[in-house]
Amino acid sequence: MKYMMTNRAMTMHLEEGFEMLMGYDVVFFGEEHDSRIAHEAELIMLTELAKRDSNLVLALEMFERDVQGFLDSYLRGTIPEDRFLELARPWQNYERDYRPLVELAKTRGLPVIAANVPRRAAAAVAAANTVSPEVVGEDGRYLPSEFHFDSEEYHERFVAQVEGMPHSLPMKGFAVEALFKAQVLKDAVMAASLEPFLDRRIFFCCGRFHSDFHLGIPYQLAKNHPELKIAVVVCAESLMELPMQDCSRIADFIWIDE
Repeated sequence: MKYMMTNRAMTMHLEEGFEMLMGYDVVFFGEEHDSRIAHEAELIMLTELAKRDSNLVLALEMFERDVQGFLDSYLRGTIPEDRFLELARPWQNYERDYRPLVELAKTRGLPVIAANVPRRAAAAVAAANTVSPEVVGEDGRYLPSEFHFDSEEYHERFVAQVEGMPHSLPMKGFAVEALFKAQVLKDAVMAASLEPFLDRRIFFCCGRFHSDFHLGIPYQLAKNHPELKIAVVVCAESLMELPMQDCSRIADFIWIDE
């Protein structure tokens, strides 16, 4: 059984939940990248939101800004799928988890935003411990005019996450502050990627750390556009190990699959 719950513990049928989400300008779904429940929920949500709003836009963390042209060409049908996949650097789990979203968008004629900063730019920032056009080189064209580093809560949560990672991970070779700058770079670029579409409703699928607690991408977006109504959705399975005081703050809507 699938249903939704608000962060005030009000449960509702999915239909009611989708109608409530139509009151928001940007809806973030914060996923665990390996969660089948999350990926199924994203496809259901995209399907239902698109039924209610033919002008809906899909945004994905899983593609980087410099492949937007290839993604657009595939959606228009001017290049075949195999060529698109050859050029667009899809994630390893694209076929199973993200292709259904892209194909649904293609069928319905929805724009899809390749939202993320190129990985090389984030790596360069982590190595240099600074964000600047000089550091990221050709990817400087994706930098927004402003970065917001002022969330102490986000910084604390990021540091705790990095310190809890296995020491074998490559990112352990960088200073935590440098990694945080690279993280904020990703969030800010992903928020900036939405700028051409802010007159339309946007459904954004991302890793949940990029949207939990309205931090990450929603934080950058709200700082620049405080008038936007932003909703964050997360799966109930992501709440299992959270302290009770965090469960009511992590998202506006909880997706429950029993």
